[in-house]
Amino acid sequence: SLVGLSPPRSTRCQSHPSPTGRMSFGKVPPSGRLAPRAVPGAGAGRGGPARRPAGRPPWNPNFAEDQPGAPNPGGGVAAALKQPSADGYVHESLQSTLPRFRKTVHVGDRIRDKHSGRTGTCLYVGPADFARGKEVCGLRLDVKRTTTDCDGKYRGERYFRCTPGHGLYIPLEDAEFLAVASDAEIDAAGAAPVPARRGPSIPRDNMPVGGRGSRESESVAVEAEAEEEAANFDLESELERIIGLEAVKTMLRSIQNSLAVQKRRANLGVKDQRTMHMLFLGNPGTGKTTVARLVARMLKSVGVLKTGQLIEVTRKDLIGGHHGETAQLTSDAVKRAVGGVLFIDEAYALRHEGSSDSAGQECVNTLVKESEDRAGEVVIILAGYSKEMATFLSTNSGLTSRFPNVFAFADYTPAELAKIVTEVTHSKGFSLVDSLEGARLESLVARLIKPIDIPKGNGRLARNLVERAISRQTDRIFVVIKEAGTVAQGALTMLSEEDFEVPAVDVDGTESVAVALDQLDAVVGLKGVKTYVKQLVAQIQLNVQRREAGMKASPDASLHMIFVGNPGTGKTMVARILGQVLKAMGLLRLGHLVEVDRSGLVAGYAGQTAIKTRQLVESALGGLLFVDEAYAIVADERDHFGKEALDTLIKCTEDFRDDLVVILAGYSEEMKRLSTSNPGVKSRFPTTIEFSDYTSEELMQITDGLLKNEQLELSPGAREVLVGIYKTMARTHDRENGNGRAVRNLLERAKREQALRLMALSGKKSKEELMLLVEEDFAGALAEMDGGD
Repeated sequence: SLVGLSPPRSTRCQSHPSPTGRMSFGKVPPSGRLAPRAVPGAGAGRGGPARRPAGRPPWNPNFAEDQPGAPNPGGGVAAALKQPSADGYVHESLQSTLPRFRKTVHVGDRIRDKHSGRTGTCLYVGPADFARGKEVCGLRLDVKRTTTDCDGKYRGERYFRCTPGHGLYIPLEDAEFLAVASDAEIDAAGAAPVPARRGPSIPRDNMPVGGRGSRESESVAVEAEAEEEAANFDLESELERIIGLEAVKTMLRSIQNSLAVQKRRANLGVKDQRTMHMLFLGNPGTGKTTVARLVARMLKSVGVLKTGQLIEVTRKDLIGGHHGETAQLTSDAVKRAVGGVLFIDEAYALRHEGSSDSAGQECVNTLVKESEDRAGEVVIILAGYSKEMATFLSTNSGLTSRFPNVFAFADYTPAELAKIVTEVTHSKGFSLVDSLEGARLESLVARLIKPIDIPKGNGRLARNLVERAISRQTDRIFVVIKEAGTVAQGALTMLSEEDFEVPAVDVDGTESVAVALDQLDAVVGLKGVKTYVKQLVAQIQLNVQRREAGMKASPDASLHMIFVGNPGTGKTMVARILGQVLKAMGLLRLGHLVEVDRSGLVAGYAGQTAIKTRQLVESALGGLLFVDEAYAIVADERDHFGKEALDTLIKCTEDFRDDLVVILAGYSEEMKRLSTSNPGVKSRFPTTIEFSDYTSEELMQITDGLLKNEQLELSPGAREVLVGIYKTMARTHDRENGNGRAVRNLLERAKREQALRLMALSGKKSKEELMLLVEEDFAGALAEMDGGD
């Protein structure tokens, strides 16, 4: 027998199985002396053969009696474990054995953090990768923290789940046992440890761990379920559930076929292993994460990956705060994903372009090294926008060669978005009315989701569409219940077309089509312009009806146009009304008007013009960009800045054709020369609308309208003078005419003359005197015209 709790360093004790199959160390008497216990081989005779342990030690779940060469796990408690020797026994010092039976932290305990004083329920005890393998205690705090939203996930690792703000990990040595949590307290925690990440159980005060057999059975059941899932994995069945993405599906089939052939070649001794790292290129909402999970399951089913888990990280999970930390965080992330897939979303953000981002470069370099060192253990997927990813790949020459499998995720078509709408509706427990299916649903989705918006959200736009429809349906059903007192059960979960449609008049007072057209009709003259706008409205409405009837609609023509005419003929005013019409019809999101000329497009330095032009175009998205005196953008053949501005503008008209209408305005002859000098202008601006000069009668109508708005009147003599002036103006068909602008200027001058005349009169002025413009008020303008003749 051994005496005392601190034997000499050279002394070793051998553990042997008790009759119950548990490892026996004897009991510690109150005196502190160890009770005598039998040595191995007792009962078989002195020097008899030592017996092998009949059961696995309770503190070492990784010990397998039939696998004496099993690897020793590292980190924390596991670091102290010893491998069985040739005689089948575990040899370790008493100093290493006893402390593990004095640990006071256990899942379900009430714990106090010695450092901060916070209290909570323990939901995890064991090693954590973010702690470099050291043991931590995961708490569900009683009081929510305001400085974090931790819900059990820290640096991409999750060992338990709880409500956001209540999660906290602390070093095991900082955990102070308070009491065993009651069932009510555990229920209040609202969480349970994550089975897949469960760490080793730590007994307390020599007490056996309750429920160990059930947890081992649960783990075995989970593993068996995963193995069964991998064995029954059918790629074609999985691909049938994915909407669209035909190119991606083809790539997945090709990879699966390639792996099957490689396996047969390996049986013949032919080594044909290829790297499986991938690039996922595409816009948001195209299903990249969904496909990444499918890739993990597929590769596990064919034996390329062992576990098939998916670890998702972004830049914030990989970039450290000080030098050297980034490489460690990146390596740790790859290590966590071993056996599965590491999915790095928005990978282009790892390395900021055009800056000395040393941490980002360190992360990229580490990824390249890890992708090579662990090529057979883990699959790394880099995901992001196509354009940004192309720039990102140039940050390290090894990226392209180590990530050869490139998946292009195309944007969804309106027909595919309609299928997603149907699928999302059913997944939420709702249904669509019978009339809202097929071509009618596709037409509805095409109206509500503009092509320009699809790259910004794709499938997410369809989900948002359904959620908004459910919100409107809820309001509609509430009104029915309030008025009738009851509603049919099916109506509670039935979505109709009106639930998806946006009201014609928004809360901000957006004008309807009829109101906008009434404004256009109120404009004096411009018969040809009014005819064109009404034709455009009729054509668009007819196409909508053809789609709803299941017929093929004519392709949408470009709405970019050229306005030609002299100053003052109403070009800007018509453009503003046209924006309201197009918004009311759903062709433009905002319908606002942005006015610009050459100075707003051309910069003073080389390379800045294209940037300036594009920024201005982006400010007009959703509405109209009105470029006045567009012919002046390019002054002559040597005007390189002007050419750059025009080329950029023409390219933007094509890039944003579904979310922008560009109008080039100017004099007729100059605009013809501009179209001739640049073929892109003529092809992308197919419609030219001519604004004719006003007649003398139209000029007088404009005058009467302006006077009415300002509560002014003309004396008979003044009206006669104006008729003469307008007849002279109407005979002048050139840019000096002035048209409506000249009328406004003329009336402004007359009002100043009236003010000067009335101030010369004594006494208070009557209402009639304040309203009346007389012949004398127009004398100055008439004299200038006579002098000009």
